[in-house]
Amino acid sequence: MKSEDLRVRASDQLRRNVRTGFDPYYRRRFTYVMPSIGRYEWQWFWDSCFHAIALSTLDVELARSELATLMVPQRRNGFVGHMTYWGRWGPVAAALAGQSRPTEWRKRNSGMIQPPVLAQALQRVWEESGDNDYLRAMLPRIRRFYEWLNREREVDSDGLIGVISPYECGLDNSPAYDAELGLSNPNRGRLLFKNWLLDWHNVLRGRGHDFAHLRRRDRFIMIDPFMNAVYADGWDAISTMHDALDQHDLVRSADEKRQRTTEALNEHCWDEEEGRWIYLRGAARIPDFTLAIGAIFPLIIGIQDPSKVNDVIRRHLLNEKEFWTPYPVPSVAASEPTFDPEGEATIWRGPVCLNLNWLLARGLRRHGFDQVATEIEAKSIEMASRDFREFYSPLSGRGMRGTDFGWATVAVDMLGRAD
Repeated sequence: MKSEDLRVRASDQLRRNVRTGFDPYYRRRFTYVMPSIGRYEWQWFWDSCFHAIALSTLDVELARSELATLMVPQRRNGFVGHMTYWGRWGPVAAALAGQSRPTEWRKRNSGMIQPPVLAQALQRVWEESGDNDYLRAMLPRIRRFYEWLNREREVDSDGLIGVISPYECGLDNSPAYDAELGLSNPNRGRLLFKNWLLDWHNVLRGRGHDFAHLRRRDRFIMIDPFMNAVYADGWDAISTMHDALDQHDLVRSADEKRQRTTEALNEHCWDEEEGRWIYLRGAARIPDFTLAIGAIFPLIIGIQDPSKVNDVIRRHLLNEKEFWTPYPVPSVAASEPTFDPEGEATIWRGPVCLNLNWLLARGLRRHGFDQVATEIEAKSIEMASRDFREFYSPLSGRGMRGTDFGWATVAVDMLGRAD
């Protein structure tokens, strides 16, 4: 498929998925792209960020509307939840399960987070629009969210942020979380049940999803290198944008936070023998060596140690027995016993997701691995050219699970670089 054909199809797909209306609680109109019509019709945090990234090259005004709607429920302390149930009617039970407090159901936005790709999304929209006035208006609000993460989710004030649910990492059923859930090679029913119990525990016993309190209860606490890599990369984007506005003090403070998280990842999560990063689970930080996507993801950080980046790429990313499958990059290494490349009942246990490929390719180029990035981008474009799906098989490139999927259109932002 020609590049222009993919752009047209992506634009058509995103426009078909647009939902608009008036919300009586917030007393304003909303405009956002649904991830998948008929399957995921509410606004998800990181889906919206990738919709904005794709739209930045297709329709920058719609990209701005996407981010503007996403930021409406932002709380005074900077927090932005992982879902918003826009409109007059919504699934009350689902809204309750994601709320900080049951009494807040009318707000219909969740008390959990998702991978913080908000700064990366704003950066792409600003880069494509070139509008510094827009950046001046939006950047303080986006930074407040990262300051909330820095203040409320850091573990032991060492720069690493923790999560209280697999849903917060966005990689819902990843085997990296099995042990912390008390599971071993579970089926879909067991996973859903355990996550359902955990969500209600966090609602009813979590004091408003208070991380410090939930860490003391120690029901589910994870330090995920994927989540922390995205967080550090977000501070990098924030620094770049402040620099463009000549806000030098804010550049320095953003750089310091990026540096702290990067150093903490390398101090606490790097395993020299394995040549990769590992997960830490529970309040006691028990090492977990599951070879899932988080094990290689800190390579995306621009200031990452070059020797570690080289080691991870050589030993793991380009290893055909692990992450270098015919259609890279799988969410779990092919060598993992839990690797399920064609599974659609339990997700994030093997299939490829194009939003992660976008982040990985971007990071690889920073470290001079242009050829590797180009191969990932070319395969991503090939998969998206077939159809826009939630996941793809790492063996055949076959589209899987959610159809007409919004974030798969992020492949259009890879065009040009993959040529």
